[in-house]
Amino acid sequence: MTDLNDHLIKLIKLHGPITVSNYMTEALTNPKYGYYVNQNPFGKHGDFITAPEVSQMFGEMIGLWFADLWIKMSRPGKVHLIELGPGNGTLMADIVRVFDAVPALLNSIELHFVEAAPQLIEIQKEKFREFKGKKNWHETVKSALSASKAEDETTFIIANEFLDALPIRQFQKGDLGWHERMVTVSTDGNHLINMLSPFPVQDVKLPEHLINAEQHSIIEISPMAEYLIAQIADHFKSQNGAALFIDYGYTAYQTGETLQAVEKHKYADVFSRPGHADLSAHVNFKKLIDIVEKTGIKSLGPIHQGKFLNNMGIEERVSMLCEYASLEQKKDILGGLNRLIAPDEMGTLFKVMGLMSRTDIDVAGF
Repeated sequence: MTDLNDHLIKLIKLHGPITVSNYMTEALTNPKYGYYVNQNPFGKHGDFITAPEVSQMFGEMIGLWFADLWIKMSRPGKVHLIELGPGNGTLMADIVRVFDAVPALLNSIELHFVEAAPQLIEIQKEKFREFKGKKNWHETVKSALSASKAEDETTFIIANEFLDALPIRQFQKGDLGWHERMVTVSTDGNHLINMLSPFPVQDVKLPEHLINAEQHSIIEISPMAEYLIAQIADHFKSQNGAALFIDYGYTAYQTGETLQAVEKHKYADVFSRPGHADLSAHVNFKKLIDIVEKTGIKSLGPIHQGKFLNNMGIEERVSMLCEYASLEQKKDILGGLNRLIAPDEMGTLFKVMGLMSRTDIDVAGF
């Protein structure tokens, strides 16, 4: 039992069942009890380790990707570099370190962090305390995008394991049609459990070719992720730039439940300890690519993370790092490489997707 569990039980008893989307929002970002508000979930002492913590090479390859694009875009003089969900700031720090080799790029960037967790903001501010350029923190993506107004300015966006944490809605097929999955209180009044809305949904557009799926099938949609991608694509209609999204997910429309909870590096029950476990769901990259292409903006991928990192030259980087490394350091470097690119690790589970304003540039990595 948690404080947030008690809060949600009281809320449901007073107002009725809530959607899975509302449950995720409360569990992750409730101002008082939310998971991201009250703790640092990243790293060995948190609940999970993301790719930037696995190896510096991950951020270096992404920094190289943006640096290559900057050169191919004729070296724009003003670049807004935005990270969505920066965590401990490790990824951005590795990216910026790559820019040290390109002083003109380093001097042109203004950093933007889209972060909702006060504790993480303080960690990020400390990490970039000595960064000489301008730094900005935003509560919303819209706010970060609005910082880039002039036509001659460029926007670069990076988001690693950000889309998976955005709230999803779930629908399950019953005798009468598709019902939304809700969260309610158990009969003993002490626990949160799943239930189906009593009536089929009428105002939600589900993927047409999944409508006739078999009984009890589940469809997940992420309205917030879809809106965010559309917002960024629309920004690139008037603003030069590119965005890179890296997350675990799937590349074709499918049924099935992917919502999961992780606590102390182990899977946990989704409803047992709200506010103390991370909640996430696999990203429907196919849907996001469809949205991008409808706007007329160039889409990239999605491809496996392992393939992207190999295309960017990560194995060459490993050779450089190992040349002067001790045996123990070589072991760590090779272990990090395996974790990032191996098919049975992050290599195929994680996908890389991009979008950009220009269609005349040969983009690396893809």
